[in-house]
Amino acid sequence: MTVVTVKKKYTYKDYLTMSDDKRYELIGGELIMMTPSPVPYHQWISKNIEYEIERFVREKNLGRVFDAPCDVYLDDENVVQPDILFISRERTHIIGKNNIQSAPDLAIEILS
Repeated sequence: MTVVTVKKKYTYKDYLTMSDDKRYELIGGELIMMTPSPVPYHQWISKNIEYEIERFVREKNLGRVFDAPCDVYLDDENVVQPDILFISRERTHIIGKNNIQSAPDLAIEILS
């Protein structure tokens, strides 16, 4: 006899109710625990990249730049938090009250 273990599929609603003070992304209905806090070198790299993008975007009035933590809701089973993201001026309608409601024009994830 074979025993099959079925993994629970999580939804965005489940994701929002996580209360254990850990950071997650939701990929294919699976909660993926993220590293606690980024290390200082990661933060330094992120800040420098974000600064240059933000400066250029403001100068040219191209849109908006955000940094983590900022939920990007792709669908009910996929929610990510890129380190830096850019939304073009033409697509600012995807910026919701509590999250970004579609894929950004640019998403940057810094590996550390």
